[in-house]
Amino acid sequence: MSVSDARIEAALDAGDPDIGTLWELCMLFEFDREETADGIAKWLGPAEGLRILDCACGSGFPALELIRRGYDVTCTDGSELMLTHFRRNARLEGLDVRPELMLWEDLPRRHAEGFDVVMNRGGGNYIYAGAWDDEGLADQAAMAEAIGQWVACVRPGGRFYVDITRAADLERREDQSVVHPTLLIGQHTVDIAETISIDRSTGIRTWSSTLTVDGTPWEFQRRSRYLRHDQLIEILKGCGLADVRKTPVAGEYYDIYTGVRT
Repeated sequence: MSVSDARIEAALDAGDPDIGTLWELCMLFEFDREETADGIAKWLGPAEGLRILDCACGSGFPALELIRRGYDVTCTDGSELMLTHFRRNARLEGLDVRPELMLWEDLPRRHAEGFDVVMNRGGGNYIYAGAWDDEGLADQAAMAEAIGQWVACVRPGGRFYVDITRAADLERREDQSVVHPTLLIGQHTVDIAETISIDRSTGIRTWSSTLTVDGTPWEFQRRSRYLRHDQLIEILKGCGLADVRKTPVAGEYYDIYTGVRT
């Protein structure tokens, strides 16, 4: 399967793959960037006068697509590694965007009630609260605290947007394993095998991946305590959000929940 994608090709050309490289590749199977950005833009409404915070901007999707559509998006992330990918992708898009390295705990001090919309998406980033770079394990209290820090940046009457693993996938009892088709990207041959397992006795979800680039395998693993939809809804309401609902958004792979800050 031949793929033409400047962002992914640049990531592969940059050297040994890291978790950001894997993330870019996995998104290839889950999202059409432009379709998803169009779906989010439809939910956002007109760009004029709208201040948006993407507080887990990662490698730049969909923030860069929204900025290209005229939206005012402030981009922060707690991982310098992911921001390295962001900056490279912004240059490829010809966009002068300067994301800021910022931990979630620091957001309210800098941006309290500062935005019309706060977004956090990418498969439920809260499950890795404080633990993305060091492969740690966040508990539910840490997840709730992180979400509260994001909501604190929404102005009263403003909106909040967050995603979560699809309910049907969370309810599975068996491991989810997939071997993706071989990709030809630029001068590189890429194979990806993923397994997601949930240990219901401990509540731990494990995402294990083998990324093989030009014949060399690289192993990645991230562990988290999974969160059910009803638990997320309870947290969102506890953070002061009203009208919390599952919201269909064209192009999104995961389920989306939105709310309005009271």
